[in-house]
Amino acid sequence: MNSNQITSTEQSTGIWQYYMRGIITFCLFMGLSSILISCVSPTGTQSTTPQASASPANHTPTPLPPTPTLAPTLTPTLTPSQTTQQSFTAQDSGRTVTYTITSRFMISFDSQKYPKKNIQVSCLPTDTIGDIMNLPYVPPPLYAVRYEGIKPGVCTITNGNFRLTVRIIP
Repeated sequence: MNSNQITSTEQSTGIWQYYMRGIITFCLFMGLSSILISCVSPTGTQSTTPQASASPANHTPTPLPPTPTLAPTLTPTLTPSQTTQQSFTAQDSGRTVTYTITSRFMISFDSQKYPKKNIQVSCLPTDTIGDIMNLPYVPPPLYAVRYEGIKPGVCTITNGNFRLTVRIIP
């Protein structure tokens, strides 16, 4: 027999292996799909309708299993009054903003209208917010000041007629 020829047994084995790989792939796909669907469905694959009993006499209904609850999301949730804006300008004067501890915010001022030496920060309790030294670049004549929430309290940041009230919550 010539070694380059394929016998009918070898040919049918190859076809059979090809066929079985397709079936295995299909079964894996269907199995994984059903697992995914049962995980996503809030009630899983359990039936919620009670089955009729063959003998209605002396039958105590079986309680349904509790509905599984979904796991809590991992995304941070904001309190209703929490501020998402992190950069302010003179146009934000008069606002009251709320942040959590470790939140950071920045104020950009025009140095000709709001000199840096005129910034006043008053907090109750003291050290509610702290200065951050690594400031982003702002083009002259602007300059930036940046703060971080340290502990719960209320601060007022003023510069001339600019006023921003900052609440830090736990």
